[in-house]
Amino acid sequence: MDRYGIQNPSYFAPLLQTAYAFSMLIIETSGKFQPEKEYCFHVLLTELLGVQYRIVFSAEKNYRLRLPNGADIVIEDHFFAEYDESRAGYLSAANCPSSASVLPHPFLPGEQLACIYGSAHFSIENQHITCGLDVFASAFFMLTRWEEYALPHRDEHGRFPAEMSLACKAGFLDRPVVNEYAEFLRHMFATLGWELPRSHRQFTTTITCDVDHPLLWWSHAARLKTLAGSVYKRGNLKEARFWFHLLLQKRDPYDVFDEWLELFEKNSLTGHFNFLGKRAPWSNCWYPLEHPFVTDLIGKIVQRGHIVGFHPSYEAFDRPDLFEKELASLRAVAQAPVMTGRQHYLRFATPQTWQVWEDAGMTWDSTLGYPEAEGFRCGTCNEFPVFNFLTRKMLKLREKPLIAMDVTLALYRKYTPETAVSRLQHLRRQVERYNGEFVLLWHNSSWNTYFWAEWREVFFKGLGAV
Repeated sequence: MDRYGIQNPSYFAPLLQTAYAFSMLIIETSGKFQPEKEYCFHVLLTELLGVQYRIVFSAEKNYRLRLPNGADIVIEDHFFAEYDESRAGYLSAANCPSSASVLPHPFLPGEQLACIYGSAHFSIENQHITCGLDVFASAFFMLTRWEEYALPHRDEHGRFPAEMSLACKAGFLDRPVVNEYAEFLRHMFATLGWELPRSHRQFTTTITCDVDHPLLWWSHAARLKTLAGSVYKRGNLKEARFWFHLLLQKRDPYDVFDEWLELFEKNSLTGHFNFLGKRAPWSNCWYPLEHPFVTDLIGKIVQRGHIVGFHPSYEAFDRPDLFEKELASLRAVAQAPVMTGRQHYLRFATPQTWQVWEDAGMTWDSTLGYPEAEGFRCGTCNEFPVFNFLTRKMLKLREKPLIAMDVTLALYRKYTPETAVSRLQHLRRQVERYNGEFVLLWHNSSWNTYFWAEWREVFFKGLGAV
């Protein structure tokens, strides 16, 4: 007898399982591209909406979503149904859309949904909806970044340019369209009488710092060289006075860590500080990892409850051997587990870089933001599990997309500080709308120098600091 007084509870198990099945969403679709479809369902339904569902693979060409109350939704398959399952079945530049149509939002007048794949057709009849927008393939396109694999374009650092992305060309880079698709599904469910509980997620800000240069001056000669450069190389007396003032204070302009830790703690934020590993002295942004200043800094960050992350070198984004060697050197001095981080220079090759992080046992990466354009490179403002479209497997590694970076705003975009504040506030509102995570990158070297001094207010506004 169980605790409910039932003598043979196993007798009721099949009935309970049947009742449970009828309380779930049933997704019926063809058996083509099963791993890819399962990934799309997992991110949109489980991760973003918290929906339990069961998949039935059948002869159904489209996606038929059978709701627990008997209503159903047909979402037309405009992508996976068109290709075979060979490794190169769809991974071609010819299959990357050059434009996106728009679907006037059926439930939010005045708003539009980006149709990466599909048509602008939408109809409701009795307890049935037909939707031409293929939300699953469109989300897959954004999340996996297979577009960047298929297209050949690269900048001088081997990075995929933002301007070549569909999101930039079609004008939706500053919108988290994957979140929009998830909420669109929620609206369809509600319209047919199946209300989902609201998400328990809350809007959060994640502040990250890639420590490319822990200090500007590693010697007295370096201090004098900076001052001399402002006078003799740039002929800027205002800059010279700025540096002379810092020299009198015996203050290194890149050593802002105490000030930042206090700021983060005051605002209940956890700082993520990504350090480069041990490399040859001629490497890009080299510093002595075992220098007392660096090891003391790492210890201070850990002791105060903040996070030490990994910043793989310029060369390591597609070299597992180098990645793991550098990671081991950082872990040797880190005084805490090192499981997260971001690639140096935002160098990234999809899906190879993700696989390197996965194989090294890392928890999450935060490389996926464009260096030259702020916004939603992956189409979402939530962390998500990544998918290797070559092995056709969802990985344990999660991506925490980078939304904005100091260098993007000031140097690539060449915004004024006022314009940068406006852009950050616009992006924050987008993230807040979906209870997402606003991930900001600000270098410690972008704070206390002649150029960056007037950008402090941008940093505060980006954090939402008080």
